[in-house]
Amino acid sequence: MAAFAAEGVFRVLGSDYTDGLLVGVLVYLASYYLARYTWFRNVEPEKVSKVYSTGIGGYVLLFIFVWILLFTLGV
Repeated sequence: MAAFAAEGVFRVLGSDYTDGLLVGVLVYLASYYLARYTWFRNVEPEKVSKVYSTGIGGYVLLFIFVWILLFTLGV
C-alpha cells in the first residue's frame, strides 16, 4: 500500500524520489506506533524488539521492490 501511495505521489507531484521515500517512512512510522500501542501492549519488551527488527528489513525490501516495479511498468 505504501509503494502504491509513493508512486501516486510521484506521478501527481512530478517531483523527485524523496517524496516517495518520505511516504514510505511515514507509513512505517504510523504502523510502528499503531502496533506498539495496540497489539504489543502486553508483550515482553525483548520479543517486541525482535519483531520490529525482523519486520523493518522485510518492509523496506518489499516497499522498494514494489515501488520499482510500479515505476518500471509506468502504472
